[in-house]
Amino acid sequence: MLISDKAPEAPSVALLTFVLEEHHCVILEDWIAFFDHPIAELVVHLGKDPRIETRVRQLCEAHGIRLHDLGRTTPRETTDSEQQLLEKQFDAVTADLGCVVRLDTIPYRAQNVAWQDAALALMKETGACFMTGSTLPYRADRPTARPEFMLTQSISNCFLVIQPEIWRTLQAGTQDSESKYGRFLVEGAAEDYVAENGLWGLRLVNGEDIRIFHCQEWGLRLLRIRDSFRKGYRISPFLRGYQDDYLYENARYYMQRREPLLRRARVFLGYWRRRLFN
Repeated sequence: MLISDKAPEAPSVALLTFVLEEHHCVILEDWIAFFDHPIAELVVHLGKDPRIETRVRQLCEAHGIRLHDLGRTTPRETTDSEQQLLEKQFDAVTADLGCVVRLDTIPYRAQNVAWQDAALALMKETGACFMTGSTLPYRADRPTARPEFMLTQSISNCFLVIQPEIWRTLQAGTQDSESKYGRFLVEGAAEDYVAENGLWGLRLVNGEDIRIFHCQEWGLRLLRIRDSFRKGYRISPFLRGYQDDYLYENARYYMQRREPLLRRARVFLGYWRRRLFN
């Protein structure tokens, strides 16, 4: 269990996200429950199904959350225009901190596990300008006095706690950020700026009692994955090692669908062809 360094008055937090399907509201409620202190605001773009708006408004009323509904969007727009949409969301935030989350990313904390006050205290102590999570640590990450947190220069929009003005600053990136990252510009530009200016953030390290997994699943299967995840089913492989080993073509996700047999056969044959003839 993490030990809470309770602050006299915790900074208020706004959740920022895209709710594209009605069943994504289940994951959204998980995110609301993940925080130790009540979420102050929810800043969203919604999918076109009117049932989504109904569910989101019900959630906000049930939890006493101020809703900023910024209009309708599509999966394509959230990919192609992510930076512009997030800019509008951060402009709407009136809380102290914004927390970007993705709803193909599932959070879990065991009952009575507290993390928020300890994390914010450590951010202040170390000068960390953001907090992130959802992957294994990178080899370049640095330990802190608390094993459940590390310092990092990697950023994930699956879970990113940051002040709005700092988010805007990081989006400046560097001169070649835009040409390097394409649709991953939002995270890439921020990482470039952080590295060039010697800045660091805090990583919440995944563990048995508290964890955030990016599943890259958006359909109804997401809810089955969520049930297994909350029970701790086969999570151990995702709590060991370094994220550096699982980049690009080596990327892996919790309860990932197996590739079709024909594709797996081609990969297998290609591997041995390279071994034999190179």
